[in-house]
Amino acid sequence: MSVTLAHLSDPHLPLEALPSFRELLGKRALSLLSWHANRRYIHQRAPLEMVVRDIEACHPDAVAVTGDLTNLGTNRECRAARKWLGRFSAPRAVIPGNHDALVRTRWESGPGVWKSEGGMAAADAPVMLTVGDVALIGVSSAVPTLPFFAAGWVGERQLVQLGTMLRDAGQRGLCRVVMIHHPPRLGMVSWRKGLWDIDRFGEVVRAAGAEMILHGHSHDGTVTRLADSSIPVIGVSSASHRPCRHMNRAAGWNRITIDRNVARTGWTLSVEERRLSRDYCMRTLRTHEFVRPMQGSEAIGAYAS
Repeated sequence: MSVTLAHLSDPHLPLEALPSFRELLGKRALSLLSWHANRRYIHQRAPLEMVVRDIEACHPDAVAVTGDLTNLGTNRECRAARKWLGRFSAPRAVIPGNHDALVRTRWESGPGVWKSEGGMAAADAPVMLTVGDVALIGVSSAVPTLPFFAAGWVGERQLVQLGTMLRDAGQRGLCRVVMIHHPPRLGMVSWRKGLWDIDRFGEVVRAAGAEMILHGHSHDGTVTRLADSSIPVIGVSSASHRPCRHMNRAAGWNRITIDRNVARTGWTLSVEERRLSRDYCMRTLRTHEFVRPMQGSEAIGAYAS
């Protein structure tokens, strides 16, 4: 059975209205200044619309959204993001990013708004969506940080649950795809923007096993591996980035096709990078293929692209 996933991230939905003065207290004020000075010229509605249309035209079996749906994480933005998520006809798995958790607030007023659209029920409760033979398992690395920092932290409570969910899914013979906002590989972003419990995250995933990891945050289409493993780690550009000379960073999404092999001993995962060209056409930039064993030691998995 073949399953197709649409992976997108960091849409940074354009602000429809200014937040109240009370909502701007703290780090949100700095983020709003950044939006008006720079990011509103980069993250635009038209490229995002092209990405959504391209995804819908491909009829994926599920949509994986790896965070930063908003810019300031206000309740109004989160409600607008919930409406936007409803545009996808396929089931969704949604996790927050650092922009969705700029300041401490009630979960129910922030990313918890997305629970009805495939989001997490609580900040420390991983989300899981099963489609065919594939299990999408998402954790939140979105935590409030000091100004000028955009780091992430999963935390032990989530990591214990993640390990259990991965082992259970493996025993059920499912292909396990992990979702996280921050890149789980050193050197992809600066330390102040990185995943601060990256070693512990890697330890849990390697021990429990996984077939692929999806992330956002870097706004870059990247293909690498989890440290000391053969588990593919796939990044994607911002879904709303204006067309640019470097198509790797232009608005886009990843079309991931997962097939169980004939002998039922493993999986073939194909990643097609879809990007928006400067003439406003969605095109395939690159395609990568990975062969993974079924619920065996990840160390024996093949890696190819």
